[in-house]
Amino acid sequence: MACKADGKDRKIFIDLLKKYSQTDQIKPFNSYTDEVELTFIGDGNLNDVIRAKCPSHSVIFKRAPPYIKCLGPEYPLDPSRGQIEYQALCVFSDLAPGSVPRPYFYDEEAKTMCMEDESSYQDYRKQLIGGTCSLGAVEKLAREIGQVHNRTHVSHVGEHSFQQLKQKFPNTELVSLTEQFIFTKPFDKSDSTNRLSEDISCSLPQIYDNPRVLEAANFMKGIFLNKKECLVHGDLHTGSIMVNGDETKMIDLEFAYMGPPAFDLGVLLANYIFSYYGHMSIPEDNDRHRKFAQLMIEACKLTVRSYLEEMTSSVGEKQQYQENLMTEMAGFAGCELIRRVVGAAPVEDLHSTYSRQDALGAGTRLLLGKDNISSVDKLLVIALMLV
Repeated sequence: MACKADGKDRKIFIDLLKKYSQTDQIKPFNSYTDEVELTFIGDGNLNDVIRAKCPSHSVIFKRAPPYIKCLGPEYPLDPSRGQIEYQALCVFSDLAPGSVPRPYFYDEEAKTMCMEDESSYQDYRKQLIGGTCSLGAVEKLAREIGQVHNRTHVSHVGEHSFQQLKQKFPNTELVSLTEQFIFTKPFDKSDSTNRLSEDISCSLPQIYDNPRVLEAANFMKGIFLNKKECLVHGDLHTGSIMVNGDETKMIDLEFAYMGPPAFDLGVLLANYIFSYYGHMSIPEDNDRHRKFAQLMIEACKLTVRSYLEEMTSSVGEKQQYQENLMTEMAGFAGCELIRRVVGAAPVEDLHSTYSRQDALGAGTRLLLGKDNISSVDKLLVIALMLV
């Protein structure tokens, strides 16, 4: 729910507008200091997001408090994540222009960054849930993440530049959060953060009673933590993407780090699979929803095809590298599918018992079958049980 920023908060953001008044994007505010509207927007789990608006212009402030916002001060978190996100926005904006909101400045003292306001864009997840998807947007997104991966890849930039990138994007607390909430906690049935609800109880033995699934998840955790090849978004689900027709913007880059390129693609493919199962489980107007589910299959294929046209860097022989990339995508997609069903962060796409059970089964099959997956077609056959 949006609410106005008043009192101390208003003074902080007005002072920032004054401090950076000579920045081109802030100059329009100079004549309207007393009239600026400051509104808290969004429902982010980690940060405060504020829109500053004057009659002729608007910008977004993003402030990182020293704790996990949705949990409170008793859960501390390094506020330097704001600087990492700003630096990631700068890199993405430079290597794939238009792929992210334009970054304007970062203020170290206030732990706040300022960026372009994308108020004409909508949340991608909500669009998919509503049955709207532009394949132009699917392709653009895949190409842009491919461009960033390719142009920051160790084989492309050279060792010296790669070491500089590693220093700029260290293994932060947020990488540890990802490790815990995607690869560890969901696979520990005793963890208190999991949501082992009654409607999926009959499906849980396929995870917790199968050591091969648990071993595969642990193997993917090792790749996530130890394979450092390029700059990855680090949280590329459909809630971290904004769309406007064929246009897309990636947001929430505070999880960016030097890691395996397959992680971004695996998470994104899993989110298209969520949408597939979400629509397949809707009984009303079933034909329309089944057609949209089929569109999600095309979105997965187009994503991988477009991505690989841009991501041409490799370590070793290219074809073998790309086949291994698909294997890792399958493993990461499997972990993402499972953690969104049993873990602490569910998704709205999975709105029914059937869709949750189906997604859980898909995740399990991908983890068990990942070593035999070397193409997106095989990934989809296994995940969706296509014939």
